[in-house]
Amino acid sequence: MSDQILTLHVGPSQLLSKLCDEIELEKTINDLVKWDSVRCHISPGTRIKALVLNILCSGKPLYKVHEFYQNLDSEMLFDTSVSPDQLNDDALGRALDYLYEAEAWKVYSTLALKALKKLNLPIGILHNDTTSISVYGEYKQPKEDGLQITYGYSKAHRPDLKQIVLGMGVTPERIPILAKVENGNTSDKSWNVEFIQKMRKILSHEDWKNLIYQADSALITTENLAEIQQQNLSFISRLPDTFGLSTELKKEAWLLNNWERVGSLSNKKDAAIYQIQAFERQIQNLPYRFLVVHSNNLDQRKEKTLNRAIEKEEIQLKKEIEKLSKVIFHCKEDALEAIQSFKKKQKASYFCYKLNVQMSDQPIKRKKRGRPKKDEQTKREQIYQIQLESFEKDHDFIENKKKMLSTFVLITNKLDEETLSNQEVLRVYKGQSAAETRFRLIKDSQMIDAIYLKTPERVEALGIVYVMALLIYGILEYRVRKELKEKNLSLILKGKRKLSQPTGQALLEQLEDITVILINQNQQKIRLLPDNIDSQAKKIIELCGYDLSIYASKNVENQGK
Repeated sequence: MSDQILTLHVGPSQLLSKLCDEIELEKTINDLVKWDSVRCHISPGTRIKALVLNILCSGKPLYKVHEFYQNLDSEMLFDTSVSPDQLNDDALGRALDYLYEAEAWKVYSTLALKALKKLNLPIGILHNDTTSISVYGEYKQPKEDGLQITYGYSKAHRPDLKQIVLGMGVTPERIPILAKVENGNTSDKSWNVEFIQKMRKILSHEDWKNLIYQADSALITTENLAEIQQQNLSFISRLPDTFGLSTELKKEAWLLNNWERVGSLSNKKDAAIYQIQAFERQIQNLPYRFLVVHSNNLDQRKEKTLNRAIEKEEIQLKKEIEKLSKVIFHCKEDALEAIQSFKKKQKASYFCYKLNVQMSDQPIKRKKRGRPKKDEQTKREQIYQIQLESFEKDHDFIENKKKMLSTFVLITNKLDEETLSNQEVLRVYKGQSAAETRFRLIKDSQMIDAIYLKTPERVEALGIVYVMALLIYGILEYRVRKELKEKNLSLILKGKRKLSQPTGQALLEQLEDITVILINQNQQKIRLLPDNIDSQAKKIIELCGYDLSIYASKNVENQGK
């Protein structure tokens, strides 16, 4: 019988599988969910791992996952032999049910903390945020207190669609530690408190003591501050402008003008340059440190809003002044009074203008009542009109407005500057992008656009599986970046990009072209690698702590020797 030779396009799947195995993804899930190991041919952990690899490598929707595995060698990816047909949507759906019943967020946090220990990363700072994910179709009613897939504030700008909300806590290294799928109408203000309470359950006393919880301004309400105080939690956030104290501190900072220069926090061209001033104030009799921060780069959205306001005021003012200029007054005093009344009604913020009263060069004729007598002369009466003398922008006011718009206020209960300096507070706050970049990855996924699961419970579980994929993605990205930095190296990736801090996406793209030659010979499988494997792909695998043997044991060129 002749040998059967297949060429498998495996891409990054085998490396990602090894990273899953390092943090014991399959074992952790199998240990934490309830399942019948006798009746189940494939464990829930294996099925969830299959979903994770699919998300990272292909993004096929649930009902097409089996297609992804038709050209892969399952024996190399899983602890047991798995045929593509066994990874159908029914089998995967049941695995999601198991995960939901075990409280998916708890299963994930156990897995993530294990990964953090593997990476020797402490829990010091966590960036916390939410995003909305729009979904399509009709869903069954959730169980009591189950996930509500409903309308809410859409961060995806799709108010016409129902949605779920995903909240995450991410380390500065972009490793998600805690994640929870919430109701579609969940408010960020209420979400923070519930998220903090869940975080307290999974972290040790020592980790909690060292934790700095960073979130956006939705965290700061009087109720939330009271909860934070009760939980003895350190935090950094932005003080919302709804607090009068925010405006007060900004004005005081510009009046004192005693700025501490920070400079740029990024190596990017035209990066913002910051300066700060520190203050201590109380809210509800509790002391807080406030940092008034000024950026030389006015936020583009705020600048556009300001320019629109200036343009709108100019059009409206000129229109009203033109109408006023057509009014005829029979005495100068009436005209002057009309100017004062106009200025009270048409208050200008961005413009300075001056109106004056002019006596008309052509007095109007004033007729008496009744028929005029023969040869009677009609008397002429002097009239007055209002004219625009000058109209110009109030440049000082506009500049002060720009200063206020490019200034924001940070709040923290870390009062000791020796423990956490002013500049470090700002750096922690600006690190919020760690969570935002992970949300972008989820929203870019093709699979997330096709959540056609029938039950809210499976939708909730699948949301956590996506975060598991982000965990593996984050480990890949962190490990490669760390090794490149320590060895002072860089990679030349697709598009001839020289990168010392490549994204996980760029790394996965570089691994896409890896193929394996599979030979079925005498009921044995021989796996061979072509000798033209991309050198940068090899380097990525090595930077992760592996070599090409994770794909196959021999190169084609060596097989015949």
